[in-house]
Amino acid sequence: MHSPKQDWAVAADRLFDGERFLEDHAVWRREDAFEVVPATSLPPDLPVHREPDSTIIPGLIDTHVHFMRWQGPLYLLHGVTSIRDTGNDLRWILDRRREWSSFPWPRILSLGPLIDGPEPNHPLVAWPVTDPQSAVDAVRRSAAAGVDGIKLYTAIEGAWLPDIVHESHAAGLRVSMHCLHQGVCVAGRAGVDEFYHLDGILADVWPERPPGWLSVWGDPGFSSTWDRQQQVADEIAELGMTATPTLAYWDSQWRMRDGVGPSPEEQQFVPPDLARWSSAERDPEGARVWRRAVDAAQQFTGLLIDRQVPITAGSDIPCGGIVPGPSLWRELTLLVESGMPVLQALRAATAAAADFLRQPRLGRLGKGRASDLAVVRGDLSRGIPSRPEIVLTARDGALYNRDELLRATAQARPSFAQDPWGRQFEQHWRRQSS
Repeated sequence: MHSPKQDWAVAADRLFDGERFLEDHAVWRREDAFEVVPATSLPPDLPVHREPDSTIIPGLIDTHVHFMRWQGPLYLLHGVTSIRDTGNDLRWILDRRREWSSFPWPRILSLGPLIDGPEPNHPLVAWPVTDPQSAVDAVRRSAAAGVDGIKLYTAIEGAWLPDIVHESHAAGLRVSMHCLHQGVCVAGRAGVDEFYHLDGILADVWPERPPGWLSVWGDPGFSSTWDRQQQVADEIAELGMTATPTLAYWDSQWRMRDGVGPSPEEQQFVPPDLARWSSAERDPEGARVWRRAVDAAQQFTGLLIDRQVPITAGSDIPCGGIVPGPSLWRELTLLVESGMPVLQALRAATAAAADFLRQPRLGRLGKGRASDLAVVRGDLSRGIPSRPEIVLTARDGALYNRDELLRATAQARPSFAQDPWGRQFEQHWRRQSS
């Protein structure tokens, strides 16, 4: 890592500032801030990283992760300089949020613990609640701790939502939710701001569906709900909800079952035990069902795009055995495949994400913004690569190189077993194996 006090610049053929593409521009770091300037205006004595056939972008934001310390350097290695943790042990994640700048990690936002029903599915990272009052109390405790939003999980009852949302909004916090049982529309009518994974759409469009979770989208009967899907997409748009579909998670499920997991280059980064605990057995038929489910999820995402529903890019790391960093790039390519223009997809991980998160310093390049950027080989205005070549990353004004981030990854990997989600995955695995 270079000295954060040293002035320098990065110049490339093109630059995406969070809103638009510019040709032959540079980012000049001076006086602890970034400025976007024409490349020809840089002083001749300034150290300049000149990167031909490349695109400068703001540091990316992954809006849906469950943080573990081994992930930190991998995010920076792949141009992700900010993350939002969407469910973790409260004290642990707030400690990590306080110390992010002391490590080669992205900056961290946190929604605190999962607020779930009486018997949480992930008990080590969740707070159980049994009624509206205990749910409101959980929101108050989270807000008092200083979280950046509220995360509701699958067993929260629809009837509890108005009180929960009122308390959250009174504290200045947005509410995000897995809407599994009650459906997205019930949550939206109660004022829930964001829904994850397209979870709950089945309850809205196919009440008589077979049992199961997201893989039910791959059932042949799901195609009969197309008219209803369009009506639900209309209502979501009218309700003003934001969607974070985490298509990379959906995509991981058919790949695992088909034996097509992360590439060997990526797999080396994942702690072996964690990869084993979070994987699925090879199942060719299950892979086909999940592949159809991914197609259906992308078609519905296309309906949301057509209706201009705000969409942020999140990957749900470490679920699905996928790799921090590459997972967000995969999310962007899946959004483009769903019908999202390239510029809008980049904004879903930069400016649009920052706007939803109420973080005006993030997601854009220029004066008054965070000193975060990535340089990506190629012309991103023509398309988003699923496996990009990241030339360099700057976080908080400091440049990082690949070798030092790889060393930091290796040093941090053993910590996964002590982190809350490492212990949670082990608990799930032991329960399934018994």
